[in-house]
Amino acid sequence: MMKRIAILKGVALAAVIGLVARQLAQLPGLSILGAMVIAIIAGMVFRGFLQARVITVQPGVSFTAKYLLQIGVALMGLRLNLQDIVAAGWQTVFLDLAVIIFTIGLIHLLGERYFVRKRLTTLIAVGTGVCGAAAIGAVAPMIRAKDEDVAIAVAIIALLGTAFSISYIVLLPILGLSPYAFGTFVGSTLHEVAHVVAASDPGGAVSSDTAILVKLGRVAMVIPVAIFFGWSYKRRSGQNGKLDPFTVPWFLFGFLACAVFNTYHLLPQSLMMSLQVISAFLLTMAMAAMGLNVNWQSFKKVGRNPVLICFIGSILLSFFGRAIIWMFEI
Repeated sequence: MMKRIAILKGVALAAVIGLVARQLAQLPGLSILGAMVIAIIAGMVFRGFLQARVITVQPGVSFTAKYLLQIGVALMGLRLNLQDIVAAGWQTVFLDLAVIIFTIGLIHLLGERYFVRKRLTTLIAVGTGVCGAAAIGAVAPMIRAKDEDVAIAVAIIALLGTAFSISYIVLLPILGLSPYAFGTFVGSTLHEVAHVVAASDPGGAVSSDTAILVKLGRVAMVIPVAIFFGWSYKRRSGQNGKLDPFTVPWFLFGFLACAVFNTYHLLPQSLMMSLQVISAFLLTMAMAAMGLNVNWQSFKKVGRNPVLICFIGSILLSFFGRAIIWMFEI
């Protein structure tokens, strides 16, 4: 009974922090960060001041960080329309694939060069190349990453993603790109969906719509990327590396099923919209729980190199995405 109460209190604490984060994300200065990033920072701050209180509700915090995260990731598939992604053309699909492969490979090389922990490097790589905190949350269980590494990776992505979003807006008049090309550039190279929305808006409606579509193409790659790293880390640990349907986390199949539901309109529109809101809030709660699990000393231990590999990777990703757009005259 005591454990159940602790679980309920921990979930409630994450929910309260999530609600506060959603409200703060409505403010002009904080909207570019997004609710998930604000939630993880708020969770870290709460633990820093009230660590003893967090320990008493740790079972609920862990439950939220694991199980509610998985439900949120699965429901995230409701944002995808697979037909729209296919209809965008082979050039857009190729661009998304090239960006993901390039970014993940590059950041892993940088991680080895600067002696960053392997799992932390992987989380930074998928957060940069795929879709920020959501990708980190999807891959983390597959590689058995620590909550501290998850929180550090999300914080780094938030910091640099925001900086690059502002840079893109400043550079818009200089880049000389059409609204469609600018949207493609933003959607293929920025980290979070929130960053893509914020940076593409000054380019107009065409830029915004294009950027979101291209970004969702990268979001759709969450499943194969997560499965790949699950196989890779399993093989590296001395196991045979074979993945069967029973070893792949259920939430990845749930993500795909939800994408199919949305694509073929198998559920009422009102229900779909409600589930999308629930998904966003569950992910926000999970990020708050991740923050509550973070020991501030962990940031001192990792040093500046994780930030450095993400920064270098993000710069080279921008040049890479721009080069492909120029090559295909998008």
